[in-house]
Amino acid sequence: MAAKTPAQAEAEPVQSGDWPETDPSKGLSASEAAARLARVGPNAIAEQTVPAWRQLLAKFWAPVPWMLEAVIVLQVLLGRGLESLVIAVLLVFNAVVAFVQEQRAKDALALLRKQLHVNARVRRDAQWQQIAAEQVVPGDVVHIRAGDIVPADLRLLDGAVSLDESALTGESLPVDAGAGKPAYTGAIVRQGEATGVVTATGARTFFGHTAELVRTSNAPSHMQSTIFAIVKRLVV
Repeated sequence: MAAKTPAQAEAEPVQSGDWPETDPSKGLSASEAAARLARVGPNAIAEQTVPAWRQLLAKFWAPVPWMLEAVIVLQVLLGRGLESLVIAVLLVFNAVVAFVQEQRAKDALALLRKQLHVNARVRRDAQWQQIAAEQVVPGDVVHIRAGDIVPADLRLLDGAVSLDESALTGESLPVDAGAGKPAYTGAIVRQGEATGVVTATGARTFFGHTAELVRTSNAPSHMQSTIFAIVKRLVV
């Protein structure tokens, strides 16, 4: 099958997830955009503000710390003061390192979140217009060009861009994207320009899922595995 030209791609209706098709040549109507905004909410990710001291204490209130705390109590009851002290130091060290790592990740997400308070070029009622990125909704037709920050997750319809996704993936090399390829919220357009349809906004975006993983992740780290190995040697 021959590849579609940009004009052909723009002329074809596009479906975004569970939403009705969007005509790229017209975009959404103002009324439809308002209805979708009311349904899905602003294109933003809620930021939970928890005091730092509570975040640090939370590092002592989880399955892994519980096991270490139980071992400390057991060692004290057995009269093994030195072993209990060493394990207590490891417990505190693990909590502090986990807290620092989490804060760094949250700081990076907060910086990216601030960058997303930008304007977006969308086509509505067959006219290109500038709106706040928070007002972008699924199905919107968005135009991006060099220097822009991608305001929502897109599926590109035409054009070609080079995207800097380092803030999202840590990958320093730019990613080339064209028709049919995704462009994720928060990516920076380094070169080119393209038009795409919004596939996800807010917490439903790739960035939103990443932020949620950072907030809820309790997976054991390599350091925790090392600590368990040390504790095992101490108590056996």
